[in-house]
Amino acid sequence: MHAAVKFRFQFYCGLIAACLSLLATAQTGPKPAATSAAKSNPFPPKGNLSTASRISLVFGDVQRYYLVQPATGTGLHPIVILLHGGTQTAEQVWSHTSLPTLAAQNNFVLVAPNGLNRHWNDGRGAVLSGKPSTADDIGFLQAVIRDVLRDHSGDPQSVFMVGVSNGGFMTTYFACSGAYPLRAAANAISDLVASQQQTCKAPLISWLSMNGTDDLVVPFAGMKQGTKVRGQAQPALVSADDTFHFFAQRAGCGNVLKGERLPHLNPSDPTYAERRTCTGRDGKVSVQYVFHGAGHALPNRRPDRQAQRAYGRSNQDVDAGQIIWDFFKSTM
Repeated sequence: MHAAVKFRFQFYCGLIAACLSLLATAQTGPKPAATSAAKSNPFPPKGNLSTASRISLVFGDVQRYYLVQPATGTGLHPIVILLHGGTQTAEQVWSHTSLPTLAAQNNFVLVAPNGLNRHWNDGRGAVLSGKPSTADDIGFLQAVIRDVLRDHSGDPQSVFMVGVSNGGFMTTYFACSGAYPLRAAANAISDLVASQQQTCKAPLISWLSMNGTDDLVVPFAGMKQGTKVRGQAQPALVSADDTFHFFAQRAGCGNVLKGERLPHLNPSDPTYAERRTCTGRDGKVSVQYVFHGAGHALPNRRPDRQAQRAYGRSNQDVDAGQIIWDFFKSTM
């Protein structure tokens, strides 16, 4: 090969090799950064349905089901009942929180019952979409608890319940029914139905509340009787503050709360988190999380733009599952 031709050939081969190397670097370059970001994420991973078993249960002549992740080893284990929101399913709420991950790490039984037609009959007589449920969901949840106590070595003294939105209303309704002596309970992005204040039979239990101040679906300030949301008239709701105080004061808490603003983890997040703590009788502690600027969304959710426009922002300073389990664990 002529020397000049050979030189040009080697030059172009080297140039092509360099371009290919740069292209490969561009394609693989972000991966170490993503791995580094994942390592710096302070929150546990969301749940994976592969860890859940689906258990059928006939109740009221209707075949229903719940998801369960059993604990391991001998002895009795705490039970956490997780209730999904309206229009959702047990499978969806399972993957929306880190509670399945935390259950595996902390060896408690996680249970996610499924509401009929994607709704709970939470005593409001109204929903935000579709038709209100008329199912006996208090009885159904009692049956689920009996099942889990019997089949999964549940501790009858350590049964907890938490619900999101429609599931949060169901949690307050179940607690007020006195159907089972929960050790502690929590409501998220939901308020207390005003009429349930007079009939509530909830025992003196520690309580956790989580609400966003900019929630347009379940307003932080509560709701007047007959207010229409998406065309459906709603019952009167007390405010998020009054919901928390109602249950906290039943456990002996006064009006004085210890408040603190939590560290802001994400500079691009315009919301911030505040934690308010109250200690009552027998050391029972109740905690309220207020997400300033957040909407109808659990903290540490990453909703798409369409969901964010409909429901508002999600605070990124804390993780819902971690808050819930840390609170329940503190009461044992």
